[in-house]
Amino acid sequence: MGIAAQQNAGPLDAIEAAKIVGMNSRTLVLWARRGYVPAHPLGEGKRRTWRFFESELLEWVEKQRNACASGTPHDTIHIAIGAHAKKEIA
Repeated sequence: MGIAAQQNAGPLDAIEAAKIVGMNSRTLVLWARRGYVPAHPLGEGKRRTWRFFESELLEWVEKQRNACASGTPHDTIHIAIGAHAKKEIA
């Protein structure tokens, strides 16, 4: 993604963000609530809305991949990222 595209990129909703990382949007929101993925809550309480930034998600995916490739022990999140993440960092 070019610099101009990054500057104009606004926050994504869960459906848009889930397409980037190749997973179900409900799972992504669950992971956001648990603090597994970089996310920004809007509002308070149980029904808060979550927003995601593409650059943060792609950086997070790359870190997960690097952790798996380096031979560090990994848990189900790392396995899921390896299986679901489709988009390469440009």
